[in-house]
Formats: sequence, C-alpha cells, structure tokens
Amino acid sequence: MHKIHPLVKQVLFTREEIQKRTKQIAKEIESYYKDKKLKDNSLLVVGLLKGCVPFYTDFCMVCDLTMEMDFMVVSSYQGTTGTNSAPKITLDLNTDVKDRDVLIVEDIIDTGFTLKYVKDYLLNKGAKSVKILTMLDKPSGRKIDLAADWVCFTIEPCFVIGYGLDYQEKIRNLPYVAVCDTTKLDDWKW
Repeated sequence: MHKIHPLVKQVLFTREEIQKRTKQIAKEIESYYKDKKLKDNSLLVVGLLKGCVPFYTDFCMVCDLTMEMDFMVVSSYQGTTGTNSAPKITLDLNTDVKDRDVLIVEDIIDTGFTLKYVKDYLLNKGAKSVKILTMLDKPSGRKIDLAADWVCFTIEPCFVIGYGLDYQEKIRNLPYVAVCDTTKLDDWKW
C-alpha cells in the first residue's frame, strides 16, 4: 500500500479504479475504430507530456488496436495551479500525421485551450481525424467550447495531483489521483 502524501486532502481515484475505467474506455475506442480504414492499418496515439504518461501507458497496454505511439510537449501552465491561454509546442511529433487518424491522450482537460490548439494544429497538418481521450475532465474550468470524445472521470473544481498530475513538476508518481490540500502549498518544503 502506498503511503498517502501529506499534500493529499482526499484520494479521488485509486490506481485500480483508474485502470478498470481505462479498460472500459479502451473497449469503446476499439469498437469505434474497428471498421475504420486506418492509414498504415494503425491508429496514431499522441500523448501530451508529461502528465499523460501513467494514463497513456495504461491505455496503450490494454487497447487491442495496432497503434503508433508519439508524444508532444505543449505548455500552457503558469505558476503552480493555473493556466493561461497561449499554448506553445516545445516538442513536436516525429510522425507525419497526413491522412492519419489521431487519438490525443491527455491527463486532464481544464480550460480546453491546450487541446483545442493541439487538435487544430494536427488537423492543419493534414490529419484525417483527431479524437480526444482524457483521464479527467473538469468542465467547470472550460473557457472554450471543447469536448473530449472519451472521458474516464469528470471532476469538480479542485487542484488535483498524482497519476501524472504534478505540483511544481513533483509528485506525478503518486499511484492515485487526489485533491491537493492547497492550504499547505505556501509553506511546503521539498
């Protein structure tokens, strides 16, 4: 059993719950793509680093589709807990997306700015289709009209950590998603 981190106010989803839901979503995605004519007979699965890594890995291991895996780094976060509206690609794909069906895998959708930017970017580069899978959706934070095609869990307004989600690039490795006790952040010492 993993010890609960002192910054955790409440565990929302355990590793087991996340993995169970991920398997269910993978089956839905398999069903959606099974009769599609995929270029190179494979789905291009794009992870948005760094937060997606645990969820992306879980998904790719249980999804029974032939896939190519690639990653992007798109920054939109400023400070510790907020977002701005000017995403910037700092690491682009190595894979040509022209005429490809692309599935973006994300850890959390908040404002929607980053995913809208990435989706439009991939479509402008010639992707045949771009769908979105997210582990967490926080619709209360949405600033633009954007919806994921597949959502594992919808959450209320809160700052979440663990399972890829960080505070100052740390504690991404917690084996659960938890609400951060933000009252402790000002005095927190690593």
